[in-house]
Amino acid sequence: MTSILHALRTAAVSGAVLLYATSAAPQSAATAQDHDHKAAAGEAAKATKATLTTPERIAALDRRIQMLSADMRMFSGEMKVEVMASLISTMLERQALVESEMKNMRESMMQRMTRRSEAPVAAAEAEPGSLCAAN
Repeated sequence: MTSILHALRTAAVSGAVLLYATSAAPQSAATAQDHDHKAAAGEAAKATKATLTTPERIAALDRRIQMLSADMRMFSGEMKVEVMASLISTMLERQALVESEMKNMRESMMQRMTRRSEAPVAAAEAEPGSLCAAN
């Protein structure tokens, strides 16, 4: 049930991004860019391949999403479509990473909860009726 909800949520976000991108006014493609695509793409690839923590990998994907979003607003035509495809795949990769991390966290919490479910043995004087009976 939850996997269906996650898939629907991911599809809704992707559809919203696609709708926003198609409704944006076409603009002329810029020749000079303020950022380096290859460096950001390489950074995201390194982040997913290296032994980085999950928050660091998510942060690298967030930076890539921001860069692709800026590019999507700047480009038009075929370049805009290519950037949109990259943006959507990056967003889906980030969503899958977040969901897997949340699943791992839930599983570890459940394991800790099952270990703690063993009831401690109460002392005789801590029993509710023991103090009243002594008087």
